[in-house]
Amino acid sequence: MEAHNTGLYTLGKGILSFDRFDDDGLPTGLRDLGNAPNFTLTPTVETLEHFSSREGLKKKDLVINLSVGVSAKFTLEEYDKQNLAMALLGTVSGNIINLLMATGGQVKGRLEFVGNPSTGPKFHVTLWKVNLKPTSEVAFISDDWGKVDFEAEIESDDVGHPTNPYGLINEMVGS
Repeated sequence: MEAHNTGLYTLGKGILSFDRFDDDGLPTGLRDLGNAPNFTLTPTVETLEHFSSREGLKKKDLVINLSVGVSAKFTLEEYDKQNLAMALLGTVSGNIINLLMATGGQVKGRLEFVGNPSTGPKFHVTLWKVNLKPTSEVAFISDDWGKVDFEAEIESDDVGHPTNPYGLINEMVGS
């Protein structure tokens, strides 16, 4: 085990990018999403518990995992037309955002984060296949900075990335 190391304390910063898939599931190009004041990953585990019925008081004697996954959350502050289209499940045509026109009501693509923390290790996160879900209002009138919030369910890409189908996190050593 490594000794105590204050250099591993993290004050995270970095650049979040998205490569939106087209109607055929093909990439359209990685695009910087602008200022993103937060980006988090959360593992998800669904379990099934078993209890012994051999005594008066039930005792948990086994827990198994039924499914595992990971989800992401992030916030964007820049109201460009591509970000607004993602937030409103739309598409872009010239200067027009077509509301609720995303295929099947879904916005899918590859999500990438390149860390540039004030302190701590730098990480490069790649999530091969995410399904975005907007989770906030899009405020066109407000007394505070505008922002849009998203959740992303990470889906398995067994075909394109059989050895790491959900994504990977690479520590950028020496950068």
